[in-house]
Amino acid sequence: MKKLAAILIVNLLTSIRIIGVVCLVPIYLNEGGLAAAAWSIFCYLTDWIDGILARKWHVASFFGSVFDGAADKLFSIANLIILLAISKFAIFPIFCEFIIVIIQTIKYNNNINVKSSMVGKAKTWVVSLTVITLYLISDIGSITILNPSFIDQVNSLNSFTLYAIVFAPLYLFEVLTIISYLVIKSTDIPTEIKIDPDEINIRFKPKTSFKNRLYNFSAFWLNNEFYEKYKDSAGLKEIRKYLKGNR
Repeated sequence: MKKLAAILIVNLLTSIRIIGVVCLVPIYLNEGGLAAAAWSIFCYLTDWIDGILARKWHVASFFGSVFDGAADKLFSIANLIILLAISKFAIFPIFCEFIIVIIQTIKYNNNINVKSSMVGKAKTWVVSLTVITLYLISDIGSITILNPSFIDQVNSLNSFTLYAIVFAPLYLFEVLTIISYLVIKSTDIPTEIKIDPDEINIRFKPKTSFKNRLYNFSAFWLNNEFYEKYKDSAGLKEIRKYLKGNR
């Protein structure tokens, strides 16, 4: 029961970013950039917290990994689309994000490792910092703790130059991330899937009932032991196929 509660808590935190996508537009339109920045900070923090809790409570899983990645991608793209109202510089990062999704989908379908690269993880943080910074700049007059003269200085800056400077690091990391995903190492391509059934006993049940289907989902997607052993393996799709063929 404790493990189930831990799984629910961790994935609930991840779900906040999915909910965050729905809430972003009304928050920005009705409350302004400062409120959107605060909401984004809260949602991005859930990404950090759910990862820590998943590792601490030993409930990290393939489902959590995929769900977390999808939530991050949706939330970041939603923010960047909103930022188009502030600057057209947001077009390029949006295009790059969709390119990354396409590359990862192709790699998965070809049994190639789709694990996030270190550059990709760093890019996620650069996206969050860029989004928050632009929201704050767009609504800087509402930040009452700032010195009025500083606000006037920021407002007097050339907007094109200012936005170009803010977006520059993100442009760089988007390109580096695409390159890192295009480079396929020999370790990314599976040659043989080796699973010791005595070490991790996963036996899928016939799909004759909802209970069996739930068991099969839990046995693979929510299995922390299985995840820790095979999370760095290439060919996740091939591993799933192997297990299904050895029920």
